[in-house]
Amino acid sequence: MKYRFEQCLQRGKIVRILNDPELVAKELREAGEDLVAAERTLAEGNAKWAIIQGYYALFHALRALVFSRGYREKSHSCLRYAVEAL
Repeated sequence: MKYRFEQCLQRGKIVRILNDPELVAKELREAGEDLVAAERTLAEGNAKWAIIQGYYALFHALRALVFSRGYREKSHSCLRYAVEAL
């Protein structure tokens, strides 16, 4: 997967950024909020919407991880490759 990460870098879909603890914290807060919303929505019986909210909880948590390593992704697929490579 390192190859795909490198491709994303070359295409500008992943870029280097300065490590910003506030940006990481913001993403983690959003992940937590989305997870709470997903749990509430699932309890209300709306599994389809809970899955979408759960996806975004995971998305924001993974973004926080990538941001903490000094990168920012510009596509969902490149986020995956960054997490795998880093």
